[in-house]
Amino acid sequence: MTSLNVHSNVESMIKPFYKDEYATLELDDSIPCIKLTLNGIPRYSEHYQFVQQKRLELIRQEIGNYPKLHMLTDSRAAGPVLDEDIHYFKNQVLPQMEKIGIRYLAVVMPSNKFTLLSIIEMEEGAATMKVRNFDSIREARSWLRKMTNL
Repeated sequence: MTSLNVHSNVESMIKPFYKDEYATLELDDSIPCIKLTLNGIPRYSEHYQFVQQKRLELIRQEIGNYPKLHMLTDSRAAGPVLDEDIHYFKNQVLPQMEKIGIRYLAVVMPSNKFTLLSIIEMEEGAATMKVRNFDSIREARSWLRKMTNL
């Protein structure tokens, strides 16, 4: 019975924001972080960019509520993206995240080698943000919690 109550408390900390067949965006205020879960590949570049704009919108909406708001990207089920999408993330999205005030990004890495290489290339654009890659959600969440407590 106790584990059921713990589970329902965890669920109440997750606030959904946006969902489609490719992406799920939510706020996890237990860390706190914006979590983006990716599944497969975007329909086209405009779709990829739309999802990234939704992520920035949620960050802008919540950054004032949390002195240390982090990013968590679950890419375990993500497919590779186009070179133009990598360029867009590195040159548009990442700098905007940093400007808004995101300092820590945890990425749960995929097994797909092409997707993995895409992610590594995207992360090279980070200037003030510390980016770390993980094999599991648990490890990523644990690291972000430590960054919150610094």
